[in-house]
Amino acid sequence: MGSFKQLLPIFGKSFVKCCVDNLLASKASEVVVVTGHQESLIREELSHSPVKLAYNPDYRLGMATSVKRGFEAISPDCSAALIALVDQPRIGPDVLNRIIDAYEAERALITIPTYHGRNGHPIVVDLRLRDEIANMHVGLGLRQIVHAHEADLKRVAIDSEEVLIDFDYPEDYRRIKDERTRPEPSRPNEQ
Repeated sequence: MGSFKQLLPIFGKSFVKCCVDNLLASKASEVVVVTGHQESLIREELSHSPVKLAYNPDYRLGMATSVKRGFEAISPDCSAALIALVDQPRIGPDVLNRIIDAYEAERALITIPTYHGRNGHPIVVDLRLRDEIANMHVGLGLRQIVHAHEADLKRVAIDSEEVLIDFDYPEDYRRIKDERTRPEPSRPNEQ
């Protein structure tokens, strides 16, 4: 991206703040933010957000190490983890809740949103897979877990391509910046 993506401004706040606010407005019972590079800046950015921060000292080894670290930080009474990416700030509480609801309805080992048959993010992983996550190969990451449990997947059709789109390149960022400012997400119980 050319600069620290997590703190780039989008919709009147940073990428990470936008994603966290969407998660907090969803049915998720807790939000764990895994940090790595420039951890102190993320900690400062989220200092007023009711989230748990988990530092990943191995972040240079790839996303799988962050997923492992996040699973270690999850409260023991949780039954699953929704793994959300910081570069998907357009995924709002409505989509997050549809994915959570689909998991809660069937308790599949893995729940994946799809758009026109293509798998997207965020995904829900049942904590029955906690040991597999802890031992997954860092180079293969979640693909290894998804392929191992193909028969146990629940796919949730989402009518928005937002579950497929992330923002990795400067042209992606320019495109999303051209969108109008999105409204503040509402809490599920607010009228």
